[in-house]
Amino acid sequence: MQRLRGSDAQTIYNETITSPFVTLKVMIYEPVSPETVPCFEEIKTFITEGISAWSEKGLAFRVVRIPLDLHHPVWVKDRDFCLDDYIHHIALPHPGDREKLCEFISYIMSMPLDPHRPLWDSWLVEGLEGNRIAWFCKMHHVLADGLMSAEQISRIHQQCPVDQLPDEVITCSDINEIPGTLRLMGSALIDLVKSYAFEFPDYLKSYIRSRKSRKALKESSINAYSAFQAPHTFLNEPGGPYRVYRYKTFSLQEFKTVSRSLGCTINDLVLTVCSEAMRRYFLELGQDLPRSPLLVAMPVANKGEDKRQKFLNTETQNNDVSIAFVPLDLQIRDFKLRLESIKQGTAAAMESIRRSDGARMDNFFDFMPGSLMRLMTWILARRQRKGKNPMANIAISNVPGPREPLYACHGKLRMVELISCGNLIDIGALGITVWSYLDNLSFSCLFRKCTLPHPERFTHHLNETWRELKHDHIQQHDQISEQNLPVKQHG
Repeated sequence: MQRLRGSDAQTIYNETITSPFVTLKVMIYEPVSPETVPCFEEIKTFITEGISAWSEKGLAFRVVRIPLDLHHPVWVKDRDFCLDDYIHHIALPHPGDREKLCEFISYIMSMPLDPHRPLWDSWLVEGLEGNRIAWFCKMHHVLADGLMSAEQISRIHQQCPVDQLPDEVITCSDINEIPGTLRLMGSALIDLVKSYAFEFPDYLKSYIRSRKSRKALKESSINAYSAFQAPHTFLNEPGGPYRVYRYKTFSLQEFKTVSRSLGCTINDLVLTVCSEAMRRYFLELGQDLPRSPLLVAMPVANKGEDKRQKFLNTETQNNDVSIAFVPLDLQIRDFKLRLESIKQGTAAAMESIRRSDGARMDNFFDFMPGSLMRLMTWILARRQRKGKNPMANIAISNVPGPREPLYACHGKLRMVELISCGNLIDIGALGITVWSYLDNLSFSCLFRKCTLPHPERFTHHLNETWRELKHDHIQQHDQISEQNLPVKQHG
């Protein structure tokens, strides 16, 4: 019986009525040739063959909680699992444009998954403009973080024949029936004792070393932000479970070109473009700009140098990221000055993560009973309702997607867009997920419905900000080119 690690279990405990804690991956295909468009059954076969190995690593397993949340839940294989039950076939209403696509995403991102079955679902969607077909895959965050999802998508589209799949696949669990109460609680107590007796002392030593290292960082000239330094704004107002989804797609190559000219990373530019759109959104709604910087919670795939031996009874860990807290100072009016501020904030956050040496706070959740983690979630929600400083204002994740074109159904379908929509947690009313695929850089924005007014205005400002920035870059490039032209000699 394998138990969830703390970082995975946290996604289960943090799920609320207003935060289903689900993520969505949308893969949009177009036929390579009008004469060889695959039928539904052919596409379904491609999907089932592609995710068969992943099924043994989590998609075919339920998450069973321990009575009183004495310890973290366990993985149990669903005896009734059948892939056919998780692949649905629908069509978008005419005209199947971006608006209809966003409406469907808004709907499915508002609905929680059934906790009594494996925590995912998918749809094959027809009726998109241009004779396109989409595969929507919605799953609970317990099954994968951003990088793992990107890796699995690439693997599915580079699949080998079924008879060539690896013989040995590590599964989440060796049981396929729900254990009784005594067995669940007994194994939970054993794992707690093992964790505290063998693993916790090494973790504590690592954590003390990392605290000293980060304390030295604070005493230096580097100012790293941490959780709960965010101002309370209308972005942190509570709301219901319903969502509004919008997205914008830009050219990755153009982002690279502009970021090089500005001397920053693509991630710095993404954050600064979002900050400018947010500044304009605040002003358009008549909201006062916060006096202190907004705080972005940014997942980072930096696992540190954690070499501690693991004794917790599990081989599976699907979420393994650090959280960087980056300030966005909307009081800085000049775009380039704000970019420099964000560059410094990002560098400080990354240095703080590097000094953690793998002993992150979320690793401590391995040793923390679920009841205490649920208490922490309740305390955070209570702070939120009282208008105290939230953990962060916005969640922004930036995940590099596949760089090579992906094909399905033996090359009959070519993937033209890959969109990722992340979870919207209760600390905020807006989450932004940025994924790249080929030359596409997609900004997916998930809003809490009725909490943020006119969400389409924010995405409008995203588009407007990027268009102006790109125009300024072209003008500067033309001016430099003119200055470097050879001077004609007159005889």
